[in-house]
Amino acid sequence: MSATVLIVEDHDAVRTALRDWLTVQYPRCRIIQAASGEEALALLQVESPHLVVMDIRLPGMTGIEATRRIKAARPSAQVVMLTVHDGNAYRAHAAAAGASAYVPKGAMQTELLPALAALLADAQD
Repeated sequence: MSATVLIVEDHDAVRTALRDWLTVQYPRCRIIQAASGEEALALLQVESPHLVVMDIRLPGMTGIEATRRIKAARPSAQVVMLTVHDGNAYRAHAAAAGASAYVPKGAMQTELLPALAALLADAQD
């Protein structure tokens, strides 16, 4: 699978660890990164990610708003919300913005890879 994955996470250590982990899990995927929603939207001008792993709480624009804008600009991009927030209201807002999946960071080890695998498989079809 040779998809492009965009990680949008403001914490450098979390973003780097996630990048390193996904690089091992999906060695044929190209992993790109952004530290904010604004940076992610700027990357859309030159990149076409198949999948976006998005934090909800970001400096400036929220991950929910960034997801809404990414889906408007690139409807085929799949967005997975990866966040510490696990409330139903957050899930509902993420779904309304166009997120395909919602994974609490506390469940990342068990839920993220299956969600990514399913969405990346769809991207390859």
